[in-house]
Amino acid sequence: MLSILKDFLLNLFFILLPVFLVPLWTEQEKGPKRLLLYLPTACCAIVIVLCITLPVGAENDFMFDLWQIPLWLGSLYGGIGPAALLVLVTIVYRSLFGGAGVLITVVVSIAIAAVSSLWTKRFASLPSKQRVLLATLLSFASGLLTIAMAEWIVNNPPPLLLSLTFLLVQPASMLIVCAAREMVYHNMALRKRIIRAEKMEAVTHLAASISHEIRNPLTAARGFIQLIEEQPLAAEKRRQYARIALEELDRAEAIITDYLTFAKPAPEMPEKLNVKLEVERVIDIIRPLANMSCVDIQASLAPFSVMGEREKFRQCLLNIMKNAIEAMPNGGTLWVYASLDNGRVLIRIADTGIGMTKEQLDRLGEPYFTTKGVKGTGLGMMVVYRIVESMNGTIRIESEIHKGTTVSIYLPLAPSPSPSTISDKEKQLFAVL
Repeated sequence: MLSILKDFLLNLFFILLPVFLVPLWTEQEKGPKRLLLYLPTACCAIVIVLCITLPVGAENDFMFDLWQIPLWLGSLYGGIGPAALLVLVTIVYRSLFGGAGVLITVVVSIAIAAVSSLWTKRFASLPSKQRVLLATLLSFASGLLTIAMAEWIVNNPPPLLLSLTFLLVQPASMLIVCAAREMVYHNMALRKRIIRAEKMEAVTHLAASISHEIRNPLTAARGFIQLIEEQPLAAEKRRQYARIALEELDRAEAIITDYLTFAKPAPEMPEKLNVKLEVERVIDIIRPLANMSCVDIQASLAPFSVMGEREKFRQCLLNIMKNAIEAMPNGGTLWVYASLDNGRVLIRIADTGIGMTKEQLDRLGEPYFTTKGVKGTGLGMMVVYRIVESMNGTIRIESEIHKGTTVSIYLPLAPSPSPSTISDKEKQLFAVL
C-alpha cells in the first residue's frame, strides 16, 4: 500500500511542479510571446509523458497513473487545440508500451478531449470554486470509466485495492492541483491590481504634492508683485519686495528641477568619472557653506572610476553633503571617504549632526518628506535615490539621534578598456613606457 501511494505521490509531484513554475515564468515575460503562449500545453505534455513513464505497476497488461489530470487541465483551460495535441501525445507515447491498456488510453483520452471541448467556454466563465469542483467530478468520472474498461477488457484485471486507490487518489489529486492552480493565478491577479493601485496612488500623491509645493512660492511672488504695482512704495521697500518675489520664483524653479531630475530616465550620455576628482570638485563647491556653518570637512579619497553623467553625479553628492552640513547647525565634522569594497566603489559621507529616528529613516526618499521643516522641499533625497539607481548602484543610510548620519553609496567599477579599444598611439605610448 505504501509503495502504491509513493508512486501516486511521485506522479502528483510531476503535475504540481509546472502549476507553480509556469505562472512565475509567464508573469516575468521572459522569452518570445509565442513561446509563453504554448508553454502551459508543452508542460502538460511533458507531465503526461513522465506519468506514463513512471506508473503504478499492476501486472503486465495494465498500468495505473495520473496522466488524466494534466490532460484534463490542459484541455479545460487551454481549449480544443491544446486538447487535440495532448491526446495525440498521450496515445502515441502510451502505444510504445503496448498491452491492453493502450485501447483504454485511446478511448479515455478521446472522451476527455470531447467533454473538454464542450465545457471549455462555460468552464472559463465559472467561479473559481465551481471550476475546482467540476474538474474534480470530471476526473472522478474518467477514473470510473478507466476502472470499468479495465475490468471488462483486460484479461488479468488489476487488484481491487489498486483500483479503489486509483479511484480515490485521482479526484483527490485533481482537487489539490486545480485548487493550487486557481490560488496561484488569483494571487497573481491580486498582485497586479495592488501594483497598479500603488502606482496610481503614487502618481496622485506626487501630483498633489508638487502642485501644493509650487503654489506656495508662486502665491507669495504674486502677492509681492501686486504690492509693488498697487501701492506707492519707497525705492528700498520696492527692491526688497522684488527680491523676495525673485527668491520665491527661484524656489519654484528648484522644485521643478528636482522633480524633473527624478522623473527623467536613466543617464543619456554616461561617461567614465574619476570619483576622487568629482568628490573634490563637490567639496570645493560646498566648502563656503561649511565654513559659514563652522563645519570641518575631512576627506580620504581613492581615484577609482565609475560610469555616469557628470552633472547628475555631482548633484547627488552635493545634495547629500548639503543635508549633512544643514544637520550640524552648531558646527561639527563632515567625513568623506572613497574606497573599494568587495569590487565596488564605496563613497561614504558621515556627519556629527542631529541624526534621525528610525521612522524618519524609513520614510527617507519619499516625495516631499523632509526633516528640515519649511526650509526643505523633500525632493533632495528622492533625487539622490534616483541618480544612484540610474548608475546601477545602491545606497545605505544609518543614523542615530544626536550622534550623526552615515550615507554609504555603492557603485560598480567602470570597465577597463579592452586591448582592441586602445588606439595605435596609446599602444605606442605604452610600448615606450
